[in-house]
Amino acid sequence: MLTPKTIHADLHEHHTQVVQLFSKHPWLIPATTLLHIIPVVVGINGFWKSRALSKQLKIEREKTKQLALQQVDKVQSAVTSHHCQHPSLRQLFKQIRSHH
Repeated sequence: MLTPKTIHADLHEHHTQVVQLFSKHPWLIPATTLLHIIPVVVGINGFWKSRALSKQLKIEREKTKQLALQQVDKVQSAVTSHHCQHPSLRQLFKQIRSHH
């Protein structure tokens, strides 16, 4: 089982090796930094694209709702204007009674 002292010693040895490697090959510093930055940039870019597409989807849904409401209004107005202009039987009987 690893003790904290052993872990600390292993980490210290690893850091020493990394520092020596970077001292011998300083060009590894920007390359290593770039390799660590790429996933972060890809993640941030994906987050912003997802957010923009989500916003666009909400806008399109609202447009669809508005179009559906306009269609309902058109259908209702067409139905009310489509009713016959002739009086109903009840209205005819009222007219006949009122004339007699």
